Amino acid sequence: MKKIGTTTTGSVIVEMTTQEYDALQQLQIGGSTPPAKVASDREAAPRMNHSERLAYVAERLKKLSPKKKDGVVRSIKAMFQFGGGIESTEVEKVIATLQKQKFFSITPDGRVTYTE
Repeated sequence: MKKIGTTTTGSVIVEMTTQEYDALQQLQIGGSTPPAKVASDREAAPRMNHSERLAYVAERLKKLSPKKKDGVVRSIKAMFQFGGGIESTEVEKVIATLQKQKFFSITPDGRVTYTE
């Protein structure tokens, strides 16, 4: 968190990523962010392998229990929205693997049934 200003009632504190903070500073002082620094920030972000991603998604889907496939897809995308997102192909791989593991089944009309 960084202090970025004051008001008549006190300081304004905003939580943001390093990239967002750098972009804000560039707007205030002018210029552009060096591309090498932006690339290194992305590389520094931890990445999950497929099995870690499955465990992460399964734990959260168990609590959310969306009833339709569209809800499952939206839920998975929301889980990764602050970490740079997740590709649609990866979402489909996660869903297919969870079905193979019998975590849930999806009917042809899109209804999701969870196994106990």
